[in-house]
Amino acid sequence: MELVPSRPIVAVLVALCCVVAGEAGGAEREPWPRWRGRDGAGDGGGRAFPRQWTEGDWAWTATLPGRGHASPVVWQGRIFTASADEHAGRRFVTCHHLADGRLAWNREIAGAIERHHAQNSSASGSVAVDDSGVYWMWAVSDGLQVEAFAHDGTPKWRSDLGPYGGEHGFGATPAICGDLLIVPDDQDGQSAIVALETATGRERWRLRRDSGKTCYATPLVIEVDGTTQVVLASAAHGLTGLDPRNGRVLWERRCLPKRAVSSPLRAGPLVVATCGDGGGDNTLVALQLPVGGAGVARDRVEPPVAFVLDRSVAPYVPTPLYLDGRLYLWGDRGVVTCVEAATGRVVWRGRVGGTFSASPIAVGGTIRNISADGEVVVIAAGDTFEVLGRTPLGAECRATPAVAGGRMVFRTVDRLLALDATP
Repeated sequence: MELVPSRPIVAVLVALCCVVAGEAGGAEREPWPRWRGRDGAGDGGGRAFPRQWTEGDWAWTATLPGRGHASPVVWQGRIFTASADEHAGRRFVTCHHLADGRLAWNREIAGAIERHHAQNSSASGSVAVDDSGVYWMWAVSDGLQVEAFAHDGTPKWRSDLGPYGGEHGFGATPAICGDLLIVPDDQDGQSAIVALETATGRERWRLRRDSGKTCYATPLVIEVDGTTQVVLASAAHGLTGLDPRNGRVLWERRCLPKRAVSSPLRAGPLVVATCGDGGGDNTLVALQLPVGGAGVARDRVEPPVAFVLDRSVAPYVPTPLYLDGRLYLWGDRGVVTCVEAATGRVVWRGRVGGTFSASPIAVGGTIRNISADGEVVVIAAGDTFEVLGRTPLGAECRATPAVAGGRMVFRTVDRLLALDATP
């Protein structure tokens, strides 16, 4: 692992103080424990970050022991991600210090490497972490594997969930719900959602699912009227709400006609998801979340559709972003659309150029995303489309950045890079 300091020591010490203060600061302490942060909302908080910068502005950069698209996550001042050396048949889960980029540990996972889509990798799913441990999943045709580690990198358990079929390879990410790891396994073969105990890896429950096109959506854990629900998106089932205690279906609407690659998100009283294909024939569906607590738990319901948006605005791979009553739809081909979340009415549209697989995040009054060729694009949040800055990362990037402890952490195919908030 190569560590490259890019700023004077005084600046690094200042940044370290920001990290420590952030860890002690309550609400900011654990803001990014899963892909796209807490609740998958992409909310990076109110701190301001540079709108554009140069190579010399990085707090630090670190080289990863392989390549991949797994997004970084942050827990208690440490960054977790995954990579793969496809030639050597090895995968890695790594942990770096947020303060200075030093490698804390690297755990190697041996296993077969199989063909995948050119825009995929052998390490595309992201890590999930909480106070119980660190969790990552990967798959080849022989089996879907879930790996669990302690925070110091000690292996805890491994679970083999059986054969996996997907024409484009694997790329799913688990979600943590209480003492359970919710593992999505919507694939070409026998599909299921599986709940594993985080302490032991023991299977608590398994919900068999209809099979359709392999999907990559990360489960969404939310509270509705005081009841915790797990929301899933897939081509075969559309949008589904589950009781995480037992896997019982609370509600479902089969409303996604194509593959779900982006993840479901909450937008106030709505849950939103997109589906599509590589040709751009995409659909966005917004459902009204059922309320009623115990009443919902007794009887499965079919939520009403609030609105549907077509291929002209709906993204395929990037997950939409909800902020202040608006949805920001960052299209795969570089067109961004802002709509009213309650109605789907288009507020504005603008072209930023490039192609995108990462998902947008909100931070300090701006919306940010990274193109596949590694350009960070910053636009204004609000009533008017305005590009505020562009910065090249110098390498391919299909990972969504993390924001924690006064730092924004980017991951290209083979590096981590940290940027400090503006003083």
